[in-house]
Amino acid sequence: MTDRLLTDAEVASFLGVSKATVWRHAAKGSLPKPVKLGHASRWPESDVQAAVDQLKAQRDSEAA
Repeated sequence: MTDRLLTDAEVASFLGVSKATVWRHAAKGSLPKPVKLGHASRWPESDVQAAVDQLKAQRDSEAA
């Protein structure tokens, strides 16, 4: 199975936020840092999904 590499615009669309917010979250560590391909930055789709899953797990453990 191939792991798609997402642009900042695609990650932003997936999360429903702006590109600036994607970069802000990557800088503070709540999203993974992107993979660099030359001058391009891309996020493996599985990394983004894993970050969302981790945030959901944290939310659920705090609610319990």
